[in-house]
Amino acid sequence: MEIHTCPKCNAPMDEGYMSWSGSSSSGYVSKKQTGMLRRVTNITLARACPNCGYVEMYLDPKELKQRIS
Repeated sequence: MEIHTCPKCNAPMDEGYMSWSGSSSSGYVSKKQTGMLRRVTNITLARACPNCGYVEMYLDPKELKQRIS
C-alpha cells in the first residue's frame, strides 16, 4: 500500500472511509444540482492525519459530473 503524507505536517496519513450513524459510506451533495431530488455522491475514500487532524475525502469524479451536468 502506498503511504500518503499529510500536506500540512508531512506525517503519514491513516486511510479509511467516512461513516455516519454506523453506515458504511457517507456522501456529498453539490449545490449545483437542481430540482427537488438531489442525489448523493458517495465518498469512497478518506485519509486522516493522526498528528495534526487534517482530513481528506475523495469521491468518484465521474459520478459527480453525472449529478451536476
